[in-house]
Amino acid sequence: MPAKGPRAAKPASKWLTIVGIGEDGVAGLGDEAKQCIAQADFVFGGKRHLGLVASLIKGKATPWSTPFDAEMHEVLALAGKDVCVLASGDPFFHGVGVTLARKVEPDEMLVLPAPSSLSLAASRLGWALQDIETISLHGHSIDLIRPLL
Repeated sequence: MPAKGPRAAKPASKWLTIVGIGEDGVAGLGDEAKQCIAQADFVFGGKRHLGLVASLIKGKATPWSTPFDAEMHEVLALAGKDVCVLASGDPFFHGVGVTLARKVEPDEMLVLPAPSSLSLAASRLGWALQDIETISLHGHSIDLIRPLL
């Protein structure tokens, strides 16, 4: 029997859903993202993200390990099961989506991004994204920014 509702559009081969989430939590998510979180057997994310969508999670909620497992062993061990990963904003702007895309084929993932921190800041300041030079210090030495100051 075929699946019903919006989830019918997600092929069975897409076992991994990556959902970008903002500080507004559930209120900022679209219906598809809400359903993916609610229907996932396993939901991974930071404690803050898991807390923001706790009302939706019906599967096993797992906070990221400390230190962070950049190899994604826990997520990859569940390949083929219904897994959802929560990320800040756009998962492909210096986020966990990039890490997972190095290990999971694109046709196995459904990605539902939210605006990135850069997009939100630029929109509030009235800056054109194409005119902004960006650098991320997340996980990097502060020495990267010194030549730009």
